Amino acid sequence: MRNQFLMVLFVFVGSVLYTSAIAQSLSISDVENSVKADGKYAILVPNARYFQAAVMTGKELKGNNPKMDFEIVIISAAAKDLATDENLTSFIEISEKVGIRIVVCESAMNHFGVKKSDYHSTINTTPDGFAYIFGLQESGFKTITL
Repeated sequence: MRNQFLMVLFVFVGSVLYTSAIAQSLSISDVENSVKADGKYAILVPNARYFQAAVMTGKELKGNNPKMDFEIVIISAAAKDLATDENLTSFIEISEKVGIRIVVCESAMNHFGVKKSDYHSTINTTPDGFAYIFGLQESGFKTITL
């Protein structure tokens, strides 16, 4: 009797809670086209390679959607690289040209002995990169960390 009750219970609960699993069939272009033209996006970047990738992503997105807000927040070793690696100058200039805002963490700057004057004039700073990215999230930005 007990086994029958449990079996009926499992069948009942299973039938009530069962939902068919239908995989969404969104194409890659459907997903890429869902980026909002007036969206707000930011990427937290710890190294030079990811900075380059973030700039190229921002360039493509803002090229299609000039009203979009796009920011790159620099933390860790990227704070030093941005000041000393001449190969990054062209990426900084691309950012300026297309309207990508670059913000560098002053804590990282202090750790690596970098001064604001070591950066391109268009680069902004913030006392704490993590607190800044939290503020962007609270302001409606969609953020990712590389």
